Amino acid sequence: MLEIIKKANRRQLALAIFITSIGFLLNLLAYYPGFLSPDSLDQYQQALTHHYNTWHPPIMAGFWSLLLKIHPGGVLMFLIQISVFWISFLLLSLTFLKHSPKFYFLIPLLFFAPIIQNFVGNVWKDVGLAISWLLAIAIMLHAFYEKRGLNKLESIICFILLCYGCWIRINALPGVIPLLGMFVYCRSKDFHLNVPIKKLFFNMIGLTLIVIGLQIGITKIFLKPSNTFPEYKLFVHDLSGIFIKTNHLYFPDYIKNYEGFDTAYIKKKYVYSTFDKIWWNNDNKRIIPDANAEQMLELQNCWINAIFKNPIVYLKNRINGFLQFLRITKSGSELALTYFYIHPNEFGLEFRPNRLTSLLHEYIEIQRPMPYMQPWFWLLLNLLILLMVQHARFIKSKWMVLFLAYSSLFYIALEFFVYQADTEFRYFYWNFIAISLAIFIMVVDFYNKPILIGKQVVQE
Repeated sequence: MLEIIKKANRRQLALAIFITSIGFLLNLLAYYPGFLSPDSLDQYQQALTHHYNTWHPPIMAGFWSLLLKIHPGGVLMFLIQISVFWISFLLLSLTFLKHSPKFYFLIPLLFFAPIIQNFVGNVWKDVGLAISWLLAIAIMLHAFYEKRGLNKLESIICFILLCYGCWIRINALPGVIPLLGMFVYCRSKDFHLNVPIKKLFFNMIGLTLIVIGLQIGITKIFLKPSNTFPEYKLFVHDLSGIFIKTNHLYFPDYIKNYEGFDTAYIKKKYVYSTFDKIWWNNDNKRIIPDANAEQMLELQNCWINAIFKNPIVYLKNRINGFLQFLRITKSGSELALTYFYIHPNEFGLEFRPNRLTSLLHEYIEIQRPMPYMQPWFWLLLNLLILLMVQHARFIKSKWMVLFLAYSSLFYIALEFFVYQADTEFRYFYWNFIAISLAIFIMVVDFYNKPILIGKQVVQE
């Protein structure tokens, strides 16, 4: 970081630091001490008590527990989050002010955009994932445009950031695999000249296995979480959908015999995209009982059996749910674009909004009808980018674009099988960042594309 600053042009450095300072102060004043949802508070309680569970990946709570030794509440998590965010901006600014100053304005446009400012103050695993990966990519892009490999310190920082983002979100593993490919690609200058596909592939897979192994080791050895079976909701949701279409109950006996189990209520409240309206209903009804490990195994077997016997029904339900998740079809729920408050809690943590908070909230919410505030828009751009890159010869940074686009696609694709709700735009936070960076790189490449004069290729 210091080396990058030392090499920067003084005017460019002054501009980058000026905008970075404005952005940091804007977020600090508007969002301090950070927003906490019920999910955030659940992880905060685990960090306080050091009693972890698997409902949320426990590594974020484990990291939070270390910060609590310095200061209570979510303040330090919030400060680290916005610091990493604006350091990413500074690095990208210094990179593109040098290599493509004409289009530098796109970088502030990205960081001040409504669909990145809407969650940057939220202490959420979705946001922590996106921002940690963002800084890793900023470091790698700088090395890439300088036409050099990552040095040892940069490599260590990037790998830690990629690991942390992957470890704190259940569906993050598919999304990190292409980024590990980017990491391998940027480790050596040779990759800028020639891409040995087999070597890249095997190194990427090897790193993925290391990331998985480290996660298991840290979780099992240091955190030792109790199993709260987050897959429970997935199983009963699929079984409910199959029941509604076939009128056959594939649920295990411990659920069917539960006194609160109500098939009429399931039929009334079932939504393709989420089980939350039944699981956490507003009628104070407990439809599904708790389960132990043995019962979960029984439920899993029932789930597999139901899908095996009704594959078409299962896939149709999943397709309908995914369309609602993308907001292509409607489930009747509103998409949450902001969460500018701290949920009522027993810890004495609270947020007092100010005028700046209100202005930013209005700035975001007023753009709700725009296409770019819809999840389907980013998937569509994702697919278009992948189609364009295959045939666009002007894209010199083809591999960097591909790594970002496939990371976004893999990240969202897993939601076809494991999505939780169609009410949260935060599930698409990484997609917006990855696709926006990919578009920016393509614009820069198009502007700097070589042109042919006679038989001689020159730089435009």
